[in-house]
Amino acid sequence: MASTGDFEITTQVLPNGGALVKVNGELDLATTRQLEDALSSSASTGALVVDLTSCTFLDSSAIRILARTARLEGEGMSLVACDPSILRILEIAGVDTLVHLHSTLEAAL
Repeated sequence: MASTGDFEITTQVLPNGGALVKVNGELDLATTRQLEDALSSSASTGALVVDLTSCTFLDSSAIRILARTARLEGEGMSLVACDPSILRILEIAGVDTLVHLHSTLEAAL
């Protein structure tokens, strides 16, 4: 678990051997290193699910890391987001074309 102020990232191993990375707070230049570390340490042979339902902001540095991870993980990566502003950012950046995008964690699992 990593945190900075009101920002927190938690990771857990999924029953299928994959990983769940949950983001709480703003993903910006000050916090994206923690996201990058969490995604790198969660690389597995199973699915990678990144839960952004508690993410309140994404900047270009976060988009870059998510897109790069999506290219590496391919079909094995899913994003969970329901906030219209977060979804719009993912769509504008084209990240939604690289990964499976779900509105609930249950749908992603």
